[in-house]
Amino acid sequence: MMGFGPELEHERYEELCALATAGVLTPAELELVTAHVENCAACRGAFAQYRNIAIEGMPFLAGEFSARAKADGFDESSALKRLMRATEMERMQPAPLVAAASKRRLSARELVRGLVAASLVLGVGMGAYWTGARSANARLSAIGAQSRSAVDRAKSETHSLEKALQAGSRQIAALEQQTIADRNEAERLRTQTEADARRMAAMTDAMDAVKNESDAQLTALRQERDADAGKLRDAEKMYQDVQYELNKLRTQHRQHLLHLASLESSVDGLTAELDDQNRLVKTDERYLAADKDIRDLIAARNLYIADIMDVNDKGQSQKAFGRVFYTKTKSLIFYAYDLDRQPGVKRTSTFQVWGRTGPDDRKPINLGILYMDSATNRRWTLRVDNPEQLARLDSIFVTIEPHEQTDRPTGRPFLYASLQRLPNHP
Repeated sequence: MMGFGPELEHERYEELCALATAGVLTPAELELVTAHVENCAACRGAFAQYRNIAIEGMPFLAGEFSARAKADGFDESSALKRLMRATEMERMQPAPLVAAASKRRLSARELVRGLVAASLVLGVGMGAYWTGARSANARLSAIGAQSRSAVDRAKSETHSLEKALQAGSRQIAALEQQTIADRNEAERLRTQTEADARRMAAMTDAMDAVKNESDAQLTALRQERDADAGKLRDAEKMYQDVQYELNKLRTQHRQHLLHLASLESSVDGLTAELDDQNRLVKTDERYLAADKDIRDLIAARNLYIADIMDVNDKGQSQKAFGRVFYTKTKSLIFYAYDLDRQPGVKRTSTFQVWGRTGPDDRKPINLGILYMDSATNRRWTLRVDNPEQLARLDSIFVTIEPHEQTDRPTGRPFLYASLQRLPNHP
């Protein structure tokens, strides 16, 4: 292979076939052409055509040229000038052909064929020239030398043209590759554009569906809004009615409250009167009970009356603070005075009465608490009606305790009274 494309490969071999008939190929080129012609029918036909031209056309042109030269007279200088001018014109032609080859591929084949034709014309002219030269004088030898020099230049320029063609072929191949790449890119962009168009169409359809759905929802919402507005108007009217009824009820409620307050005031007055009457009744009952107790005490056969004396730390008697009315195994009434003036008394203190069963008794009996009987007289009292406790008592005393519920006395004893004495009344 010679490193060209398939079309340029045949063009190159066609050119070599033409040059082979002129006898200007190197042995290597001639061997290459011979091997190719054996395997390529197209190049083999072209080689036969060029060979027929060289064998039959050259003698014919030589005879015509010689007869015309003898009849008209052969002007060596003018022939040389025409040959040089033709050669110069052929040398100047490749530049536009090379430029055209980079634009379109069909111009390369035309350029090669033009070069081959020019070479044939040049070869025919040279053949005619050499034929006429044999019958001319010795100056044709110099003209032949110049012609050979022109042929050499033409071959050199042809070789340069081949290089330019090869460069153009490479440019064309690069352009073809770029064109293929551009075509692929265009195809990719077209595919992507079609995909984008389909996607946009799908998105448009989806947006239309969403819009239609949104319009339907908006219509439904507007209907609901109108319905809610109607309900709101009805609710506002109902609220106004309810508010009117509420104000009416509030007015009635205030009137009822005023009437109730009046009634409560009346009830309070009546209650106060009732309390006063109850208090009077209780006072009367208490007086009646006290009168009965007094009558029972006065009429009792074994009544013992004793003044309660307070004692100091030395056991000496103090002035009387109270009195005991004791009926053995029946009742015990204990009166005490000015208890709140005892030292150590607090607001929460209680006056506890204890009873002993004997001098050595370490666990006295809790008989109860002294309650104020008369605030005016500052008098406290306690009544005991338990016959079993009264039968066991030997003496009684009082202590000041911080709490009501206590099992053992904790304060200092005072107001001591002995009960183991004979009745002194009546």
